[in-house]
Parts: sequence; C-alpha cells; structure tokens
Amino acid sequence: MFSLSKVAARCGCMAKRSLSCSVARCAIQFEPPYLDAEGPEVPEYPLVNVQMKGYDFTVLEHYGKWVHNTALNMDIDVEDSWATPCQKLFIQTYKPKSAKVEAEYNLQIYERTVQLADLPSIMAPLFIDVIQAGLPQGVELTVLEHMPEHTKVRYIPDLELKDLQKQLGDLGGSSKK
Repeated sequence: MFSLSKVAARCGCMAKRSLSCSVARCAIQFEPPYLDAEGPEVPEYPLVNVQMKGYDFTVLEHYGKWVHNTALNMDIDVEDSWATPCQKLFIQTYKPKSAKVEAEYNLQIYERTVQLADLPSIMAPLFIDVIQAGLPQGVELTVLEHMPEHTKVRYIPDLELKDLQKQLGDLGGSSKK
C-alpha cells in the first residue's frame, strides 16, 4: 500500500503536498526498448496503374481527379496521371433476319490513368475498396501492375512524321523508328 508520508519522504517532498503531486515528480520514465524499434517491414508494390474507362467525358474526368486526391489524402505517392487518346467506335445494329441497318451509333471511349508508386501492401485493399465505393455508373475500373506498354499507349502517333520517315526510307536514307 502507498503511504503519503513514505512517498513524500522518498521524493524529498514536503508531507503537506498531495499524493498526486508527489507521485508526478517522482515518476520514473521507462519505455521498453521494443517501442523504439521500427516494427515489421511492410512490403510495397513498385508501380501500380489505376485505369478508368468510360463513355462520359465529364464523369470520368471528375472521378479521375477524385481518385488522385483520395490517393494523396491517404498518403499514397502519386507518380503520374495521364489521359489516353479517345477511342472512337462506329456500331451498327441490324434488323432481325435481314441485312438492313436498324441503328447506327458513334461511341467514344475515354481513359484516364493514375500511377501510384510504392503502394504499401496493407493500404492497397483499403484504397481499392474506397475507390470502388465511389465508382460512378458507366465507369470501368482496373488496377494493374505497370507495364511499358501502358506508357506507349498514351502518346498519339504523328502520322505525317511516320509517312515522311517511310518516304525517306524508300529513297535510301536512314529512318528512325
């Protein structure tokens, strides 16, 4: 049992003081050495691409911005973000049992990519659940490991330059590819 006089005598405090005052001054701070350790090493994914595809430009643009900001708010490093050139599709539907065109559609598929660097493996499931919860209708979400092909897709080829390089190659000059 604690005795006020014993605690006061031990700390060199006056016996008139309260126990809480005496104990607070005499408290010995001791922390176990394992608290200073860094803890277990958490594996990280090197580069992860979050790809979003949709038919509505404004919805996809706002969702891509939201995913980017969500990653930053969760202290996930965003390496890069980019838009892929629009894919244009022309679709025809036919009347049943005939070759007559019933309807024609021009569809445009837009794509946005947010590239994450050093994504901790314990944060990845939580991040994916959060962005799936905010996924709007008509948007397709894909999370992939980064490949070099993903970077090449984002650039629009210069057809005139390729044509001139081909003409130069036909004339016997050197052409860069």
